[in-house]
Order: sequence, then C-alpha cells, then structure tokens
Amino acid sequence: MEVILSIGVRMLEISLLGPIEVRASGRIVSLSPLERNLLTVLALSKGTAMSTERIIDRLWGERHPAAPRSRVQGLVSAVRRKVGGALVTRHPGYLLEAGGIVVDLDECEDLARRARRAGSPGEVAGLLRQALRQWRGEPLDGVSAPGIETDRVRLVELRIGLLEQLFAAELALGHHAELVSELAAAAAANPLREELAGQLMRALYRSNRRADALRVYQDLRARLAEELGTDPCADLRELHATILRGEPVPPPPPRPSAAGPPEPVAGSPPPAPPGLPRQPLGPLAPPPRAPQPQPTPAGGPERAEVRPAQLPASVGHFTGRDSELAALTRAIRRPVDEPRVLLVSGPGGIGKTALVVQWARSIAGRYPDGQIFIDLHGRMPRESLPAGTALGLALGALGVTRREVPETADERSALFRTLLSRRQVLVIADDAAGLDQLLPLVPPTTASQLVATSRRRLAALAAHHAVQAFQVQPLSPQDTRNLLARIVGPHRLRESAAARVVQWCGGWPLATRLVGTKLAARHWQSMASFANELDDLADLVLDDDPRSVRAALLSAHESLSPAAAHLFARIGRHPSGQSLSYPTTAEPPIRQLRGLLDELVAVHLLVEVGHGRYHLHDVVRRFARQCGAELTDLDAVDEWVSHRGSPAPGATGRMARLAPDSHRI
Repeated sequence: MEVILSIGVRMLEISLLGPIEVRASGRIVSLSPLERNLLTVLALSKGTAMSTERIIDRLWGERHPAAPRSRVQGLVSAVRRKVGGALVTRHPGYLLEAGGIVVDLDECEDLARRARRAGSPGEVAGLLRQALRQWRGEPLDGVSAPGIETDRVRLVELRIGLLEQLFAAELALGHHAELVSELAAAAAANPLREELAGQLMRALYRSNRRADALRVYQDLRARLAEELGTDPCADLRELHATILRGEPVPPPPPRPSAAGPPEPVAGSPPPAPPGLPRQPLGPLAPPPRAPQPQPTPAGGPERAEVRPAQLPASVGHFTGRDSELAALTRAIRRPVDEPRVLLVSGPGGIGKTALVVQWARSIAGRYPDGQIFIDLHGRMPRESLPAGTALGLALGALGVTRREVPETADERSALFRTLLSRRQVLVIADDAAGLDQLLPLVPPTTASQLVATSRRRLAALAAHHAVQAFQVQPLSPQDTRNLLARIVGPHRLRESAAARVVQWCGGWPLATRLVGTKLAARHWQSMASFANELDDLADLVLDDDPRSVRAALLSAHESLSPAAAHLFARIGRHPSGQSLSYPTTAEPPIRQLRGLLDELVAVHLLVEVGHGRYHLHDVVRRFARQCGAELTDLDAVDEWVSHRGSPAPGATGRMARLAPDSHRI
C-alpha cells in the first residue's frame, strides 16, 4: 500500500506483526539493526513522547553503551534522514507523530475493536479474519532490543486471543468440520491452551468424530499433568463428560468481546440481555436455547485492549523535587527479583501526591499496559476504602465487568493478581491508612509496580514485601520562593519582607500555595503588611477551598492514642523550639515515653534525627503550639514531669526528662 500525503510529506508504513519492515512512500527503507530497534520502540508508543532515559533502557537494558544519550541522538538523526519528519523531538525525548504513519498493529487492534461491537457471528468472523491477515509471522521479528521482549509476549498473546475469538464465532455459525484443520494447527502450536483444546473437541464432536474429540482431551490432560501437575479446567472437564455420555453439546457461553457490544465495567448499569446466537442444527446439536449469562474467563484476551490511564492532572506550578524525582526513577530502574513496593510518606500537605503524579507521568511509558490510580482516603478514617472496595476499583480499571467482580476480597485479590501476571501496569495507591489496604494491591511480578503514598510510615509493610521508602521533606527556602514567584509573579517578591513570608510557609507546598493564592488576590497589599498579618496566624484558609495545613495535620493527630496526643500538646507548650532530646536508658518510664515518641514519628508529627533526638518542622511546630494552647488538663503530665524531674537516690542522670537541645534551637 502506498499513500502520499496531500502536502507532499512521505507516508510512513511500519509493519510490526512479522519481520520488521518500514516503507516510505511505498519503498522499503533499509535500516541498521539499532535503527530498526529504535523505530520499533517508538512505533509501539506512536503519538506518545518517550523520554531519552526510557529509550536507552528499551534499547540496551542494563548494559548501556558509553555515552548512551549521544548514541540515541545519533540514531535519531540517522533514522530521521531515512523516514523524514515523522520522527520529532518532543520533551522529554522523542516521538513518532501519529498522523501520517500507518502501523499494522494499529489496524489489527482497530479491527478487533470493531469485532467486539459487531452484532452477528458472521460479521465478527469477517472482521477478525481481516485482523489476523495483518500478521505475517512472529511479531517484532528482527528486533533484538532487551526492552522489547514484554511487547513480543503481549503481541503473541493478542494473536492467540484473536484466534480463539474467531473460532468461537465460526463455531457459532456451525462451521464445525471446516474449522477442524485450523483448530488442530492452532492447538498443536499452543499445546497448553485449554480454550483451543475445548474448541477443537467441540468441532470434532459436532463433526461426528467423538473418538478424536476424546483423544484431544486425554492428550491435554496428560500434558498438563506432566508439565504443570494440574488437571484441565472445570469447563473442559464438563465438556469431556458430556461427550462421554453422548449428550448434545450446548453452544459455548457468549463471548461479549467478540460477538456483541462490550459489557460495562464495574459500577456501570447492566447491559440488556443478549439475543439468541445463530446456531444451525447438526446431527448432535441440541435445539437452540437462550444462553445463560456466564462470567468471561478472567484475564482472557477480550481484555487485552483495556489500558487504564487514570493518572490525575499534574498539580499547577509544580516546583523543585528534582532529587526526589530522580530517586524514584532510579528505584524502578534497579533490577529486582521479587515484587517491591515504593512507599512515599510524609505529613499532610507536604506534596506526596503531587510528587508521585508528576513522576508517574514522566515514566508512564515504562508501563505500556496502563496506569491505575486509587484514592484510599486514608486521611479520613471513617471514609477510608476497605481493601475489597479498592480491589473492585482496580478490577474495573482493568476491564472487569460488574457481573464478573467476585464477591469476597480474597477472590478479588486473586483475580487482580491473575490479570496483572502478564502485564506491565503502574498502580498508585494514594493516601493509604494501613497495611490492609495495600497488601492485596501488590502485583505478583516485577513487571508491574505498586507505588503508595501515606501520612504514616507503615514500617510493618517491610515484614510482608520488599519496600523502598521515601520520606518527603519540606521544600528548600529557594524552591519555596520559586513556587511563590510562579503564583504571584517574581516582582511581588522583591521586597525584603518576602523572606518572612517564605519562612512562614516553612517549605510546605500546601501552605505556600494558599499563601500565594491569597497574596495574588491582594495585589494592592504590600509584602510587609501581608507578612505582619501572617505572623498573627497559625493557619491560613481560603473561603472557597476547604484545604488547610491544620486540617491536613489534624487527620494524623486524630489517629494518635490519648497519651501520644497529650505528649504532642505538651511538646507544643515546651520552650525548646524545634529540637528535643530525651535520655536513652532502658528504665520503664523511658520505654513508655519512647513508645509515645515512636507513635508521633510514625505519623510524621515528629522527625527522629538521631538516637533520642527529635526535630519539629516549622509548620508542625505551629500546629503543636495550637494543640498545646488548647490543652486544658495538664495535671497528669505535670505530675509525671515533676516526679521524674527529681531523681531518686542513686539514679542521678538516669531518670526521664524532656529537655531542650540548645544546639538545635
């Protein structure tokens, strides 16, 4: 096929479903192996910019050449000379423009989508045969890039799925004898594929070849037992029993993805009942009957097209965090041999979600099967999502219909792991309150990645899975000033009083945004006047925005035990300022105090900077002072402090005390 754009630009044709072939204006383009690898990598993500780092990983895996970025630039220049302007530079790397490029994989997937919407088995079969004619052999043949292997596996699975859907449609048309040879070849090429074996048994039995149908089952059962130590699935065992009894074989369950419109995902209204399938009567066929609704096998090919893209929009005026972004990227590039959880924790309003979303958008290309985002509402204990509900949302994102979502959380978790077992999906669990929400969402393989944010440290997660923890710290004063400047304009920060405003924000992105919004609305107010106003405030709230730093920190405070909350309020009344220390002996009162301090550290209301040494961020210190001012019953703590402040004989220097660290004030 030769297509010329009307503006004179060469039409580019890229064939991926077989030996890699590239044509420009109908003429084959000769490419070196590395050029072919690069063009294939970009064609698989046509229309989406791919970062240079991602291209390097896809081309060379963990064995990067010297000066890999220069190598990529040289390859891009060489390919661009051969294919024209379709290969463009686009932050953060390069992309193939979607317009003016024909990729056989896109045409195949488009025909498969049309088949799912088709209304009759005959139309389904015709569209699927067109889709399969796009294939010329093994997919991505001639490409040797390490990062391509997962795509190769995915495409092989896609073709087998299309074959199964085609055979189901043809069987519904009554073409049993005509299908036997095709089915036998497909089953021989995929000897462990139970769906193909069942279709071949059905075709043979409907063609009056009962003995051959039973032999197919026996061969499959022996092979499964020898190689996997298992038996055929329940559907296949039932089909075998029906053939043994010589009873009519009912038509296979309807396949919504191939024979009718797709079902809604979980949470949407149920579809209308399907009509009767066309079912000609053969010698052993039963009378036509309405098919009973049955769930589609989990993880089947009909969901291959569902690629969730649930990442929220990036926060406006995202500033700084370069080291955190780089650290997260290094973490997923590091090879591991077991599933690993990235845990991003920090106090409320520190910018955890904004950081993770910004990072996820930059590396989304590493997870071509989609990105799932689930808000677990951990900041509101009464509204936090149960694990089963979170799993239901994840399954819906992966294309599981409402009827197919299992009842129990354990069954949902098992189905979730099944669907992710052959995919590369990024799962973001935002604002987790506890382990029970996260453990069922851990992918079963290293191909997918779970990233969680939490206002708690969730240290116990490491007892279940490999965890790489990241604690988000306040922005630097310069980044805080830069963020303010992006909101209000740099000219507003020329006054010397701007330094006081920056200090009041304390590096807290939420506080900085609220301050910037308020300041931007008061273009008439001087910076000095605004700074004086802030000095009298412990918190800042906008009329039309329910968020505040106090509300964000209060959710962590409400999770504390009464004793820990009392201690935090006491710290707020303490004159030591930002830093505290306590003795490190092992006496019972010290152990009890240590437990309360650990509780504060776990929710990021206190930062442990050394053995027995703690630090409060400026914003948290203001909140602690508020809690201390609201404390009305100090008798118990005062009595304890007074008693422990007078050491018993022989115990000098060993009794508990809460003392300021003058070196850190």
